[in-house]
Amino acid sequence: MKKLFALAVVLMVAAGGYWFTSRPLAQAPAVTFSTLSGKQLSLSELRGKVVLIKFWATSCVTCVAQMPGNIENFDKYHAKGFEIIAVAMQYDPANYVLNFAETRKIPFTVALDTMGQAARAFGDCF
Repeated sequence: MKKLFALAVVLMVAAGGYWFTSRPLAQAPAVTFSTLSGKQLSLSELRGKVVLIKFWATSCVTCVAQMPGNIENFDKYHAKGFEIIAVAMQYDPANYVLNFAETRKIPFTVALDTMGQAARAFGDCF
């Protein structure tokens, strides 16, 4: 009985693995971000890198609390091709975002989503 159960578990794991790996991977949308410095950054420019797109707001307590960890991870893995684009939400005033980025010395790209286009491209699930 135990062998039959173990065989069933192995088959279920194998079937799940096959199903997961046989599906085509969804690609990130073709988005261009407007950085705080005014540069336009296309997501396609970062092809081949591991990229974290972080939608956030200066008024979001959780977002602000996560920033030190984001900075730590960026500093640790940036040399290995890790990038972060912190996209400020549409309702976040640009001067608040700029002040936040400057006072906390954010080392990664900070972008403004003044029209909400980036958020919509990623499904507005924030």
